[in-house]
Amino acid sequence: MKNRLMDVLACPICKNYPLELHVFETTPTKGKIVEPKSTCELFCSYEKVKPSEIDKRVILEQCKQCSGTIIKSGIIICNRCKRWYPIVEEIPVMLPDDLRDVQDDINFLKMFSNKIPEDILKRGLPTHL
Repeated sequence: MKNRLMDVLACPICKNYPLELHVFETTPTKGKIVEPKSTCELFCSYEKVKPSEIDKRVILEQCKQCSGTIIKSGIIICNRCKRWYPIVEEIPVMLPDDLRDVQDDINFLKMFSNKIPEDILKRGLPTHL
């Protein structure tokens, strides 16, 4: 998954935007890093601010660093409804509660428990420890 995807993702349950991203593991993109054609439009998850709040002199360098990275594992959190969505093998798994595998969710929480915010570990939806 690329950071840039966070510019368009909303919670599939409550429709909240923007969502919070916690990156656990990254890898460089394969091949040549392409200069970004534009910045994120509404929200930059790399800097965790609106693009308009980033210094214009450094924004393209930050965009280049961001576009050269793929998120291998992490978690996406909705701060409104407290749902969380894992990023597994570069793919954000944003399924409705009834389609999620409870055991997979518990295994994910246990594997990354030292990197996941405590309130999600204890009270996150649809599953918590």
